[in-house]
Amino acid sequence: MCKIRVRAIVGIMIFLGYFLVYVVRYNLSVHIVDMVEIPKHLFNIFANDETQSLRSVLKSRSGNYDIMHWNELKMALLLAAYHIGYCICFPIFHNIGDKFGPMWVVGATGFTSGVLNCLTPACAYSNFWLLFTVRILIGFCAGAMIPSMIQVLRHWVPPTERHHFMWAYCGITTGTFSTFLICAAVQYYFGWSVGFYISGSVQVLWACIWVLVISDSPSKHAFISKEELSYLTTTIGTVFNIKLTNSQVPWKLILKSATFWALCILNFGYAWMITSVCLHCPLYYTTILKYSIYEASALVALPFFLRLILGTIIIQTYHWYKYNKKIKRIKHIRKYFIVVSHVISGFLVSMAWVVPINPGPVLLTAAIVLTAAGMDLTLDICYSLSPNYVNPINTVIKIIGNLPGIIVSLCVGEVTYKYQNTALVWHYVWSFHGTMIMLSGLVFLIWGDFHVQPWNEIRRRPRKKRLVTVRSSAMSNITELDEDDSLNRIPISQRQNNTVRLS
Repeated sequence: MCKIRVRAIVGIMIFLGYFLVYVVRYNLSVHIVDMVEIPKHLFNIFANDETQSLRSVLKSRSGNYDIMHWNELKMALLLAAYHIGYCICFPIFHNIGDKFGPMWVVGATGFTSGVLNCLTPACAYSNFWLLFTVRILIGFCAGAMIPSMIQVLRHWVPPTERHHFMWAYCGITTGTFSTFLICAAVQYYFGWSVGFYISGSVQVLWACIWVLVISDSPSKHAFISKEELSYLTTTIGTVFNIKLTNSQVPWKLILKSATFWALCILNFGYAWMITSVCLHCPLYYTTILKYSIYEASALVALPFFLRLILGTIIIQTYHWYKYNKKIKRIKHIRKYFIVVSHVISGFLVSMAWVVPINPGPVLLTAAIVLTAAGMDLTLDICYSLSPNYVNPINTVIKIIGNLPGIIVSLCVGEVTYKYQNTALVWHYVWSFHGTMIMLSGLVFLIWGDFHVQPWNEIRRRPRKKRLVTVRSSAMSNITELDEDDSLNRIPISQRQNNTVRLS
């Protein structure tokens, strides 16, 4: 087998791309704490001064400690803005790489996202609605970057080497927990505005390197060896673009399927809990539980780090069990995963309805760590339901799974603004979050299924037919991924025909 050369560079760049996308996604959750209040460690430095004199001292500095007079509703809008932009862009422009080339789309949107992130402090000082617009545009860029990076990887990863490149998707989970640690450290030593400058500058640098060293396909790469080019051309064959891949999907039958909607609800509740912790735990730990933002950031990062380790162990063990025929089969094993990742984790948090305690770091950490049992579930179940259409239906499910970023932010902002930002209010907020993930698991256990659906073998009749001849290949379409699918396996297509009819 040919040694991994240029395609290793592609994997590294995609890992870093996912890492930076998620740093930019959640950096505001950390920085917004100091944007709306004076950092507590500065009160310790000026312990003998009055509050007003402290504000005067800070005002005379570089401006990094200016206080933004935002209420809970405005903070909720800012936290939701990224997800609004992502939800707008992803379904409309998720196949924009087909037209302009995925390499250029990733480079342009990554560069734009980095510049906008650098402009965030200036926008915050200038006008709230300008900052809100910038956050929407950053989310819009991410909605174009993620599927385009997948398009690039489809041209570079042979099916025989997919397991070697799964680490590239670990940039999602690594970026999630690293964001809280990195941003908190930068914020402590330099101020919150520097955090935006650093993350934005690194993303701009990454986008420039991406354009220089990455190409849409091996045949267009400037310094790929003939040996590697021949190997990739032979093993991968023809890769269809996203638009062409989706052209045969029987959407009417899929949207009428109760099993499909049960899976959508399962992933929706899963994303609801993960997003709630990422967006609101820094504020919750600091304002309600009275931790410093640096302690709070570490407490938010911890469960995601443990989740990555446990999820890796569970996924590898499950795949070993699945393909080892010597081990006795356990009936409905994936239902047990759902019980752990959704029902038990949700029950731990939803107990706050009847127990007079506020969920703290121990309870929330335990709940998030248990969701590791569901890290591979969505794509695995998609493949079980429809091997032929796993890519498009998983894309729809992920779009729906991004909606909690909007709903959670706006609803929590409205509740904390109307009923005051108190411990009692957050007590019920977290109870509701836990109930959502628990109910989503129960819904799937009742109405969900793991068997191939009847519509899997149905192909939508094209209006115009044309004959397309492709090279033989075992390469499948790599699906779009989100934070929950960083360790997902990529299914192997079952189509073996050299001649297909496409619209």
